[in-house]
Amino acid sequence: MIELTTAAHPQSLTPDPAAWRPMSYANLQKPSSQTATYVDIWKDAIEANNRAYKARGDLRFSGGNAPVTEAHFVIWSARRSVVLSVLDTAIECSVKQVAPDAHATVKLCPMRIAIYEGLQVKMMDGGRGCFLELAAGAAPDPEASVAYASYDVATKTVKTGMIVNHKAVDGCSLELPLYRQ
Repeated sequence: MIELTTAAHPQSLTPDPAAWRPMSYANLQKPSSQTATYVDIWKDAIEANNRAYKARGDLRFSGGNAPVTEAHFVIWSARRSVVLSVLDTAIECSVKQVAPDAHATVKLCPMRIAIYEGLQVKMMDGGRGCFLELAAGAAPDPEASVAYASYDVATKTVKTGMIVNHKAVDGCSLELPLYRQ
């Protein structure tokens, strides 16, 4: 997968978009040029998360955002770019399963798909998707636990999946059509 480094704009084409790739993660607490696209996709949810922390009297994050992380999968083509993004915040996610042996928690979190065509951006609500959260300090092991995605060009469908401790996580395999028939 080619990593987005700035706001969506023409990049190298994604080779073999149908190949399964691990999702990439971005910490959105301190926005930067590398995370600008994801902050833009989730601006409203990030602001709501910040307000929820402040309402509880938690002002530790006044120099940035309250804890917020997202996972993404990006497809680049000659005409458009597609970003599948899942947002992990304390107020929007629920725990689906905990795997102590894998040092992982699977959460159900909001998911969005942004389709960029030139200056046009089409935002789609993807419902809830699985987010893989590793315990602090746990080393990622993509052979054992990973969230992944692929793009089926023929059907214009983004597919997602997740394994934790080498086992597929029920309910995390989704097919998301980009265009309604």
